[in-house]
Amino acid sequence: MKKLQIKTTTTHLEPLVSIIITNYNYRHFVTQAIDSVLEQTYRNFEIIVVDDGSTDNSREAIEFYGDRLVTIFQENAGMKAARNAGLKKSTGEIVCFLDADDYFHKEKLSKVVSSFLEHSEWVQVSHCWISVNKEGVPIGSGASDILSQGDVRNLLLKWGKYASGITSASAYRRTALKQVMPISGEFGIDSYLNASLPFYGEVGCINEPLMFYRMHGKNVRAHSDNLPRLLKQREAIATFINQAAAKTGLTDRFDIENDVDYRAYKVIQQGSAPWRETLKVIWLSIRESIDIGRSPRDSLIRLLSRTICTLPSQGILVLRYGLRGYLRFKLSGKEPPK
Repeated sequence: MKKLQIKTTTTHLEPLVSIIITNYNYRHFVTQAIDSVLEQTYRNFEIIVVDDGSTDNSREAIEFYGDRLVTIFQENAGMKAARNAGLKKSTGEIVCFLDADDYFHKEKLSKVVSSFLEHSEWVQVSHCWISVNKEGVPIGSGASDILSQGDVRNLLLKWGKYASGITSASAYRRTALKQVMPISGEFGIDSYLNASLPFYGEVGCINEPLMFYRMHGKNVRAHSDNLPRLLKQREAIATFINQAAAKTGLTDRFDIENDVDYRAYKVIQQGSAPWRETLKVIWLSIRESIDIGRSPRDSLIRLLSRTICTLPSQGILVLRYGLRGYLRFKLSGKEPPK
């Protein structure tokens, strides 16, 4: 594989950071998201809030902040359109996206900026996060303490993934974003950018939690048993990877049959699996975790979840509740709370 052609620069010692907050009917959450940015220890930033046609008085809450924000109020067009609108309006050398129901640790921008200044080869920086419930009470870590770093193109072309962050737990260089914008697809900006940006430079990581991810049943990353959507998402990611590889002159392509999650979902869809397929899922899951460098805990969780998915009637419950919720359900017989 040819060497990455990295052409990134940061022109200021205190570069402007653009934080793009997208909101739709999160009146009771969006103020905490905005406040978490205003309270950052790093001060050279702009906040752009894009309201996607909310009907719950979000506008009143957003307008309360006056000229401390750049605001865009648009008719409902979806999160992809909202993020593209925010990005077009932004001017920062570094860009962060923040979902209106999440919020930042006060040191996030400071540590992200320092990372970009120290590593000119990085086009994306991800960090860990803490999952919280609707009230903001921590309910566990949202990622392993090991995230990928460096040139991850081989991992994308072999496994269709690497250990990456989610939307509100990542930051990007504008120079790299220009190569892949506007945002494409319907499955979240992280799916698109995590699959595309690494073909334009190395990825970096900060292995500490700098964001709080709120799980409340309405957000996309809450556990989902929408099997057709999950399959379409894996297929879309494969397309993003191969499009980026082709655009950057690579001849290798990702084979979706090596996507362990995709294979596990297909077993549930088909309703049964020969023992050979179960063994294949187990073997691929182990090899994937070794290559990516996942922590033992994360590797075990993925292995157990995918193996259970080869028992279709049980696999759909793992998708619905997550592995921890599934095990509690099987032991107690009580459905996990939303």
